[in-house]
Amino acid sequence: MEFKLERPIMKKIQFLAVCGLVLALGAVARAETAAKPAAVTVVGISGEARYSIDGKAWHPLVIGKILHQNAIIETAANSSADLVLSGSPVPIPEDTSSPQSMSMLTMAPDPNIRGYVSYKPMTQQNVIHMFSQTMLAVDQLTEINTGADTVGNTELDLRAGKIFANVKKMSAESQFIIKLPNGVAGIRGSSGCVDSSGSVQWYLGQIVLSLVAPNSGPNVIVIHGGFAYDATTGQVIPIPPKILAALHQLGVYSETLYAQVVSLPNDVTKIYISPTQGTGGVITIPTPPPDDDDGP
Repeated sequence: MEFKLERPIMKKIQFLAVCGLVLALGAVARAETAAKPAAVTVVGISGEARYSIDGKAWHPLVIGKILHQNAIIETAANSSADLVLSGSPVPIPEDTSSPQSMSMLTMAPDPNIRGYVSYKPMTQQNVIHMFSQTMLAVDQLTEINTGADTVGNTELDLRAGKIFANVKKMSAESQFIIKLPNGVAGIRGSSGCVDSSGSVQWYLGQIVLSLVAPNSGPNVIVIHGGFAYDATTGQVIPIPPKILAALHQLGVYSETLYAQVVSLPNDVTKIYISPTQGTGGVITIPTPPPDDDDGP
């Protein structure tokens, strides 16, 4: 397992950038005393990942793990993780054809299961796909049920690496913010890739970036779907068709719900014997395609 991620803390820069983003999106008053913790459900892992709740002790990340705010999640080299952020933990469907029972999967604090893929998050949920060698901290994750609407407050800290975020339509009082080492990004009802450097490849809707360069104030940039922002050049350019197609695939992936057979080290080959011919073909349960970390 290879984990290498750390980064300097830039609290002042993030504070200034947050101020700039708030000005861009509009100030919102929230009844924080009524806020209830929301949940991060781990719904997919390719390779290896780990998590910490105090930044000191690390544990292996597995499908069905439920986390909350203050958690830190990290993917290893050639690995990825899929997260659903919701008011309540997402129930992971049990695969009844599995050679071993998965009924306690979501209840066990650290179930000893690896390589288990059973769930793809459904539409209208906040979904995060973490690419290889990415570190993501959950700084704030709460919801307020006002009776008429649900107000969500999500603040993620992308300390290193890259994520694909699919954020559902939210109420006007809700916020979904991704902190970066040099600023913040605000998302509302849209999807695309964000890099910790501040570079963006946006698929649908729009994202508002507020980046801070040394010895300067926040620079607010709005990137619409189909465009990319290069943090090294400061330019907004159209996304090439090949990359846009890859972003489309990620968008479909994050909005599809289906139960997929487990991929465990057990022999899951099934033999079909014809009642008339006496012999038949060998049917092997397909395994999930490898994660493409060279994507967008």
